[in-house]
Amino acid sequence: MSEGSQLNILSQRLKGRLELSEQAREWTALIQHLEKFLGKKPDMNALLFLVGVNVLSQGPREFTKEEKQDLMHIAICELLSFVEYFEYSGRDPHGWPHYNPLRKPSVGGLSEQESLLRACAVQYFRENDEDFERFLLESDSMQGKD
Repeated sequence: MSEGSQLNILSQRLKGRLELSEQAREWTALIQHLEKFLGKKPDMNALLFLVGVNVLSQGPREFTKEEKQDLMHIAICELLSFVEYFEYSGRDPHGWPHYNPLRKPSVGGLSEQESLLRACAVQYFRENDEDFERFLLESDSMQGKD
């Protein structure tokens, strides 16, 4: 991913270049896509868990409570790496990814933080899930968007 695309998400969403309705549409499409895959509507915690398992790249297995917390932390770092709050620094001897903080998040309240995570999650799935990208394109064409 290029440096410009990393900042693009934050600048588009926080500076208002992408309308709230468009953000909501993309988020809704992501949740609908994951619901088809999972068989139920995921909440933010489930989405973070999925991203964490994917980034870990060890396949599905049983995780301890502590590992589940670590997976969610990995997911948050991975998602916020799109807006340069973290950068991937490598894996430990057990294969778990680690990230270095680059700067403190400048987003204020809880709803702004969740909005940023949602935008980054959409971008993550666009780049890592071909089925989601197709789903979004189909959704756009059904709504008459190009």
